[in-house]
Amino acid sequence: MTTTTSLNALRAFHAVAQTLSVTAAARELGVTPGAVSRQIKSLEENVGLALLVRDGRCMRLTADGRELEKGLEDVFSCIDEAIDRLKRPARGARLRVMVPPMFASCWLLPRLDRFSKQRPDTEIILIDSAEKMGTTRSIDLVISWGRLEEGPSVVAERLSAAEKVFPVCRPEICGRDGLAGATLLHYENVGNSWGWPGWPEFIEAVGLDSSELRDGPRLTPALLLDAVRRGKGVMLANDALALDDLTSGWLVRPIAESMRVEESYGLLMDRAAHSRPEVQEFREWIKGEFAACFPRGGGGQSHADKRPRR
Repeated sequence: MTTTTSLNALRAFHAVAQTLSVTAAARELGVTPGAVSRQIKSLEENVGLALLVRDGRCMRLTADGRELEKGLEDVFSCIDEAIDRLKRPARGARLRVMVPPMFASCWLLPRLDRFSKQRPDTEIILIDSAEKMGTTRSIDLVISWGRLEEGPSVVAERLSAAEKVFPVCRPEICGRDGLAGATLLHYENVGNSWGWPGWPEFIEAVGLDSSELRDGPRLTPALLLDAVRRGKGVMLANDALALDDLTSGWLVRPIAESMRVEESYGLLMDRAAHSRPEVQEFREWIKGEFAACFPRGGGGQSHADKRPRR
């Protein structure tokens, strides 16, 4: 079996594995169902394993078929992206940026048009950092929260200094007693591994009386932000997440205290892609935006900051 035939057979198997239908796979590939069936049979004979079985009118993958499909999903994704890059006009560029979802929603997206005006021929693709890294390929640049670490293939650069975390909520739900009676909304999967504190750490660090506080639900970042904007409770934010809502008056800080953390926002860039013009231009643009928003390096105004007790 030639290499070309092998690739065609793998394509056919991948299409059937995705649809669990020979007819649908044939439609996708632009060939006949008979051709797809022959390619699958040829592949199974070549590897000496059954990859697909019929169960009544349905088709399903065998254990070996599932194992093969896991590898093919990433392989064909890479091939498709490479072909797509070749098809784009020579002047065009594509920049794939992985970013925390709440940071993207609160800070990056409202400002991204300014980069697009500077570099109109660059297509920006934002990828939710909640995705597993193994399911994404060809990430050019990562905006991260945490403690940056360089590596043999990674260039790391801080965007902000050590950050401050503080409560925010709708104006109508906080009275003269600040957080008294407030419902505390929690980040789902919050943990020390990425350095974002939860309410217990914040309450201890700033010395709050927790007896009048109510525990609310644990929410994913997007749902948490929506709940706070709808007046459902109080969340912990930092300057980048809260800046626009605080400036507009949509959200307020119910107490002046904030908690310092050592983590900050930063850039992680593939060393091989670091020198590409679009990567460097995005890097310079976002550093300039941070400097304009946070002239003191990631902490806007000065408040009664307290470090967490260790």
